[in-house]
Amino acid sequence: MGWMMKWWLDEDDEWSFEKIIGYVSNYTEVHVGCDSKFYSHGTKFATAIAVYQNPCVTYWYSKERSASTPREIRYRLWTEVEKSLEIAWKIRESLPNINIVVHCDINSDERFPSSTLNASASGYVTGCGFEYRNKPGAWCATGCADYHTR
Repeated sequence: MGWMMKWWLDEDDEWSFEKIIGYVSNYTEVHVGCDSKFYSHGTKFATAIAVYQNPCVTYWYSKERSASTPREIRYRLWTEVEKSLEIAWKIRESLPNINIVVHCDINSDERFPSSTLNASASGYVTGCGFEYRNKPGAWCATGCADYHTR
């Protein structure tokens, strides 16, 4: 599904998934993250693909709405993990030797409700063969993707 989504570098610059793959193939590592925000009419998801070259990040984003995602945070967070993994797998199909880091909007601090999903998400992501990054270091989800959920 992710390879057929519309991807944007900015509001006026649409890229195909294939063009993004061509661009990121020049890097050794690619980052993927997803975030969501619940609204009364449904949940807005944004997924980001990013490459980092100090001091800059280049990223593409895709947005979608879901009227059927439950409001509860654990369902939304798990959907975010699944959407990130869907894109990570599509990247892996095209670039099998690139390191893929999956950023999850899940806190490592047990004072926050999302931390209850940390071990499960970490196991799921690493079990799929990807590197796992959670809050506070999950900048692709909490920065890039989050900005486009508003």
